[in-house]
Amino acid sequence: MPAAHHRTVSCPPPWLAASALVLAVASGLLVFRIGGAPAAYLPLNAASLLLALIAMFAVPAGRLGSRGAAWIAVLCFAGIGATLVSGFDLDGVRRWLPLGPVRLHAAMLLLPAMIAALPRLSDRWQLAAVTAVAAVVLLQPDYASALALGAGFIASHWRRWREPLIAAGHAVVVLCAIASAFRADPLAPVRFVENMVVDGWALHPGLGILILAALIVAIGAPARAKGADRDSALGIAGSWVGFTAASLVGAYPTPLAGYGAAAILGYGLAIAVLRGLPARG
Repeated sequence: MPAAHHRTVSCPPPWLAASALVLAVASGLLVFRIGGAPAAYLPLNAASLLLALIAMFAVPAGRLGSRGAAWIAVLCFAGIGATLVSGFDLDGVRRWLPLGPVRLHAAMLLLPAMIAALPRLSDRWQLAAVTAVAAVVLLQPDYASALALGAGFIASHWRRWREPLIAAGHAVVVLCAIASAFRADPLAPVRFVENMVVDGWALHPGLGILILAALIVAIGAPARAKGADRDSALGIAGSWVGFTAASLVGAYPTPLAGYGAAAILGYGLAIAVLRGLPARG
């Protein structure tokens, strides 16, 4: 399952990603405060931010090898797949894992970390992994997760698109995104969860611009991480491009700035995996 061993280069502490995450979450908290969001929204996102920052710095650099990457991919897929059998059901849509009174969007929590781990697996197992996740996403259904899967996998493997198994993986994720776009989504947008850029702009144009700028910085931060594995870093950035793009074109959660713990924790988890799987020399 793991790919061949490579010499690794140490990855320094993720200060840039941490700062970008703080900016993105803080922009959302500002909209919560000014816009009159429910009292529980601000402390939940703030607590999630603290946990995400702890996760980023808790993983020692270079401690996760190819075998660790394989376990990460398996566990992340298991968590995403669990939504179909034990997750929270809302109008026939199953995208969330229940954690007491909190519902966690499984793909936002786990998919970026899985995308980060995939380049350390053999091509055969990578194809199997993206095919399995694509099937789950279609069954949930979740267009945002389909875009995140597609953008993340393509970004992390764009230099290898001519190789047969990788090309097959690209085809799978593109077809998944197209098919998901035609699946009916009965859920209506929830204020302070979806449409945060538009709602921020309605409160004040500067807030809308701030949220959008903060999201762009947060998306780009993993790709700029020094000493990080380039393929994994681009994959993480691509996955957040997918989630963000979906939130701008449809009633899907705005990652990091919108209410919800999953995206914030998922960002921290993905950066922790990125730091644990440093660049291959």
